[in-house]
Amino acid sequence: MAELWERFSRQQLSQSRWQCQPESVPASQLAEFDRLWQRQRQLEYAVVRETGDEIIPETVIASVTTSLNTPLSQQLFSENERASIIRHHARMEMQLMRVAAQAPAPDDLQVLAWYQRHQDKFMRPEQRLSWHLLLTTENDGAAIQRQIQQFHQQISVSRQAFSTLAQRYSHCPSALEGGRMGWISRDLLFPELDSVLFLMKPNAVSQPIETALGWHLLWCELIRPPAPMEREAALAQVRTLLHQQNQQRWQRQWLQQVMSK
Repeated sequence: MAELWERFSRQQLSQSRWQCQPESVPASQLAEFDRLWQRQRQLEYAVVRETGDEIIPETVIASVTTSLNTPLSQQLFSENERASIIRHHARMEMQLMRVAAQAPAPDDLQVLAWYQRHQDKFMRPEQRLSWHLLLTTENDGAAIQRQIQQFHQQISVSRQAFSTLAQRYSHCPSALEGGRMGWISRDLLFPELDSVLFLMKPNAVSQPIETALGWHLLWCELIRPPAPMEREAALAQVRTLLHQQNQQRWQRQWLQQVMSK
């Protein structure tokens, strides 16, 4: 009889590759499914075997529990069975973390050389210092529309009115800051707001914008154009990236050695 983790892993494999349960894999694909499953089964056995009877840190169990919560909830496993599957995957995670920790960190010359070859990747995107006011339309939509038009007129006369009105009337969490959202990059807001904000000129106030949430006003106070990221911040990102690549390469090499035993 298959181990619990085998049942779960087979289900995950068939779901990820064929979007079905193992017994529903098309006949024409069964040979490929069996080949992939046997390789995965061998790999998982080999990794877990390396851990022996070591105690699994609670932090690892907690992390694996979180990552497997959704796929496990979609299968008919009891609580004890779920715990068994989680322990199996936690053993694998524990061992792979240990292998990754042995990977060398990149030296300063490697980091600098990679950065100099890829400086175009380290640009801070265009950002806009933005303010937001939202009136939700739970009841009288026509009255809310009239109110947002009145607010627009007041703010058009004096930008100082934005903070006062947002703090008093806005239903957005930014009301606590007088409507100030800070520096906003593209694709952070709802599409209807994003498309308006990134066509605005400095110090412009939008016309009232209607969405499913209600009526919105935007104030684009300032525009910060794209610019190179600060050198030290970019080098820190490169160092992290190269270290992660080393860790992944170390893990692949270790898995090849384990599988060949």
